[in-house]
Amino acid sequence: MNPDYYKDEHYRTIIHVDLDCFYAQVEVMKNPELKNVPFGVQQKNIVVTSNYLAREFGIRKCMLLSDAKQMCPNLVLVNGEDLNDYRSMSYKVTSLLQKYSNSVERLGLDENFIDVANLVDEKLQDNTFQVHSVGNIFGNIETLCQCGCEVRLKVASLIAEEMRKLIYEELGLTSCAGIAHNKLLAKIVCSKHKPNQQTVIFPNSALELMLSLNSVENIPGIGKATSEALRTINIRTIQDLQNIAISELNKLFDSEKAKFLQNLSYGIDKSLVKRSGKPLSIGLEDSCKLISAEKEVKEKLTELLKRLLILVEADGRIPKTIKLTVRKFDKLTKTSRRETRQSNINPHLFTSGKVALMNSGNVDKILITLMGLFRKIVQVRRPFHITLLGLSFNKFNERPDIRRSLALFLRKDLEVQSITSIENLNSNDSSPESAAPSPSSYRESSDQECEPTPKRTKLNMFKRNLMEYDKCESPCKLRVQDLQLNSEKHDNNQNISCPPSVDESVFKELPLDVQHELWSEYKRTRNELVNFGNRAKRVKGNTLLNYFVKK
Repeated sequence: MNPDYYKDEHYRTIIHVDLDCFYAQVEVMKNPELKNVPFGVQQKNIVVTSNYLAREFGIRKCMLLSDAKQMCPNLVLVNGEDLNDYRSMSYKVTSLLQKYSNSVERLGLDENFIDVANLVDEKLQDNTFQVHSVGNIFGNIETLCQCGCEVRLKVASLIAEEMRKLIYEELGLTSCAGIAHNKLLAKIVCSKHKPNQQTVIFPNSALELMLSLNSVENIPGIGKATSEALRTINIRTIQDLQNIAISELNKLFDSEKAKFLQNLSYGIDKSLVKRSGKPLSIGLEDSCKLISAEKEVKEKLTELLKRLLILVEADGRIPKTIKLTVRKFDKLTKTSRRETRQSNINPHLFTSGKVALMNSGNVDKILITLMGLFRKIVQVRRPFHITLLGLSFNKFNERPDIRRSLALFLRKDLEVQSITSIENLNSNDSSPESAAPSPSSYRESSDQECEPTPKRTKLNMFKRNLMEYDKCESPCKLRVQDLQLNSEKHDNNQNISCPPSVDESVFKELPLDVQHELWSEYKRTRNELVNFGNRAKRVKGNTLLNYFVKK
């Protein structure tokens, strides 16, 4: 394929998957009786989402409970402040989508971008693959681009249908999908047909899709602060943003952002799908009635910490930093202000056992840290009023892989040293080059258990060798003069001691330099093995070395 084709932005093939009223679907799984009644998921005094039956009454996201009850008196409310179940299901969805592409970008808990360009290429290389589109098509299809993007997007629509089918079959969740050549258009067109449908848009309809939006606030990537800034220069609609001179935008924003905003109004988005990793922080916040006592603060933080530890357990990483968020209410000015403080924590608090079942002593250590942070934010000797408390863990370490752990390294090292020493000390060969027998020759002369494991066999060999060594002369049993092997003695007496494991008659026939080398090797390995054995015997109790030796 022509390299220039890959440079063309139309080559990119993006699918945006959005789960239908996600929180509500998860709640129905937990309680099937909710399926046929209008209900909303409540967080504090807000309805964060609702099922489609409730939406028929006019219930919308982030609506006040009081307003929602007026619109739908029979509205059933479900507490959704604990996000654990939602997070767990969200990552299951992402995991399924990663079967189709390595480039999956999470957007909140219920949305994912997937770049399927490589998968489309694979499909098109199959001559038996039949290209056609499924689902809805947005815009005019009479005059389509001739670069090949039409075929690619049709293939992507088939992939999107397969994704949505898999999510439903595996997890029981319905979803919508948008298919386009960039992330912006894929996200916008995804919402055109709901629920449980999908829509594809070809590049020639990008302008039509953008003009269908009511205001600049409806463009993904333009937030409240940016839209308010645009209003100061009378930019409210998509056409306003398209028609304004770039020099006017440069008065409010830097040149890069100004160009970015105007490109968005035309449906141009060159941002890549970035593979999502684990979140940078894991946190919880709870708004509350006025808290004005340290005891109440500690109780609330204890409750938050227990919930947070469950999330950390599911995440699998070890946190290094904890952050406390406090919202203080000033009764004089009737205003609230948020403040945060953070502190390092000992990662070893999380390394033993299940984090969610952390012992009370470790929990108390974290609470002491949190209360210290709280006193830095709030002057506890003066009256205070707290309306929100939040905790989050930041800066994580990955849990060590046992296959690469220090324990395994030391265990292997001990085994190798013991076997090497045994091989050297039980040589029956006459030549220096083959002084050490094979492990099999040693195993043939020793008692074995039935089908021993490799680790136990090696350890038993090591122990047996120590027992045999007790019968031989050891450095502590020999006289000092017997261990003096200086060169003068060798040269004058022409008599070098024979290692116990070597045939003496054969040893005497060897050249003096070879005899000296064998004896030096024997003495070195003997000292290492005996010294190690003495150290192992001295180790008592629940020590690190004792643990490795036992294992």
